[in-house]
Amino acid sequence: MKKIFIFILVSILMVGCGKKDNTDNVEKNDQTTENKGQADENKDSTQVEPSGFVFKHNGIEIYMNTDVAPVIEALGEPLHYFESESCAFKGLDKVYTYGGFEISTYPLDGKDYISSIDLKDDTVSTTENISLGSTVEEMISVYGEDYTQSAGAYTYVKEESKLQFVVNNNDEIIGITYLAIVEGLE
Repeated sequence: MKKIFIFILVSILMVGCGKKDNTDNVEKNDQTTENKGQADENKDSTQVEPSGFVFKHNGIEIYMNTDVAPVIEALGEPLHYFESESCAFKGLDKVYTYGGFEISTYPLDGKDYISSIDLKDDTVSTTENISLGSTVEEMISVYGEDYTQSAGAYTYVKEESKLQFVVNNNDEIIGITYLAIVEGLE
C-alpha cells in the first residue's frame, strides 16, 4: 500500500501547480517545415543533443530534454492535451497523451522540452521490450544491476536521463517512466 501511495504522490507532483485543461482545444504546432530547418540552424545553447535513454514509437525516437515540437509534429494530434503553470520554470508545463503513453514537457527560453514519458499500458514498451507486466528479473536481465532502489522503484541513470520502473509486491512492473535530468533541478 505504501508503494502505491508513493507512486500516486509522484504522479500528482508531476501534474504541476495549477490546471488548464484543453481537451477539446488541442494546440496545433505552427512550426512549418521551412521554420523547422531554421530552428535547427539557430539551435539555442540550452538545447541538449539527444542522448541517454530513448523511447521509440512507430519509428520515432524520443529523448529527454529535447524540443517537443518536432516529436508532436511526427506523432500527430494527441488524444488529450493538458497544461498547467510550471512550478519550476516560467511558462506552462504540458502533457500530450497518445495511445499507451504520455509526454510531459517543461518550458525554457520560449520552447517546450521533454521532461518525461510515462508508459500507461502494455501496448507500448521500452526500446528493449520491457513493458508493464514484465518482471524485475526480466528488467535486470536487460538493464543490468546498476540501479538505485527506493520505495518499490528501480531507477537507472544514463547521461541526462533516468528510466524508472515501479514494481508491486509480486515483482511485477506496474509503472515505467523516462525522466529528464534537468540541470539546476536535481
